[in-house]
Amino acid sequence: MIVYWTMLVLPILFAMHPVRMDANLQRLMFWLAGIVTVVLIGYRHEVGGDWDRYISIYAYHKNTVLNFSNFTSGDYAYETIHWFSLNYLNGIYATNLICAAIFVYGLFKFCRTMPFPWLALFVSIHFLVIVVSMGYTRQGAAVGFLLLALVDLTKGRSLRFYIYIIVGALFHKVLLIMIPIGYLYNMSRFKILNFITVFSLLLISGYFLLFDRIAHMFYYYITIKFHDSGGALIRVFMGFVSAIIFFAFRGKFKEKFYDEKLWLIFSVISVALFPASYFYSTFIDRIAIFFLPLQLVILSRIPILIQSKFNRAIFILGVVVVYSSALFVWLNFGNHSNEWLPYQNILLAY
Repeated sequence: MIVYWTMLVLPILFAMHPVRMDANLQRLMFWLAGIVTVVLIGYRHEVGGDWDRYISIYAYHKNTVLNFSNFTSGDYAYETIHWFSLNYLNGIYATNLICAAIFVYGLFKFCRTMPFPWLALFVSIHFLVIVVSMGYTRQGAAVGFLLLALVDLTKGRSLRFYIYIIVGALFHKVLLIMIPIGYLYNMSRFKILNFITVFSLLLISGYFLLFDRIAHMFYYYITIKFHDSGGALIRVFMGFVSAIIFFAFRGKFKEKFYDEKLWLIFSVISVALFPASYFYSTFIDRIAIFFLPLQLVILSRIPILIQSKFNRAIFILGVVVVYSSALFVWLNFGNHSNEWLPYQNILLAY
């Protein structure tokens, strides 16, 4: 557990450090932390909920000729990387390292746009870094592209947003649900009918293109509820709370930040996901992963909207206590946390 706690504690120590560092030194320290995070994620050994599944499902790629028609999941970018790793590198470790680099680059670039980068990083450690990136490699890489896409979207680079989303969807197709987010963000209130038309066409085309995959997910996640995510409720609840905080500070948030509309969309969806998670935990959990950035944004931006230094300190302390408690409960009582324990790394001979 010491590795996970160190990953959580270090960002908040840097965030609360009383000595002001030079901007270049802060940037260097931040990206050094990123390199360490890539190594911890990429070179992990038998860590994560899908470790055995990734080993078994993609074993057929070994000693084969690259053939896209043989790719079973449809996540072509991931399977291409894994095929190359299995045949020319050191197997799953190279695959994990590449996907970790994508995820961490997106995460750290996203956090760098926040007023308190270390606080945003702290918020990301439990759910995004440990649970998602160390547990679900394809989703982790997709999240990395999502975070890069969101940075570009808020800077007015819409085309790059869509490109990142499409590339990320080649790691995990569910990321395609974010395409309407970009459209909604750039849409004026008078283009609602146009949006409904385009969105309906996307749904219809997506249904026919991915019919087998959608039918499979619907059957297992909705009809028979074969899978159950015990930790989904708390993860979705944290997003719900972040959304409520956003609504409470929305007036000030809108005055201070130009991308308020984007996080309004994220907040509305996060509120809607919470009650649904009671009935379809795993299905909602798979979607909620891509709305986790809301927590990083709200909880690292709200402190600068709080004028009282005392209240600001209480708010940050509350964030630290809540996320530390969540990690403690998950590590000690989580239904599947044993699959992350003990942490092992091939660079440390396990």
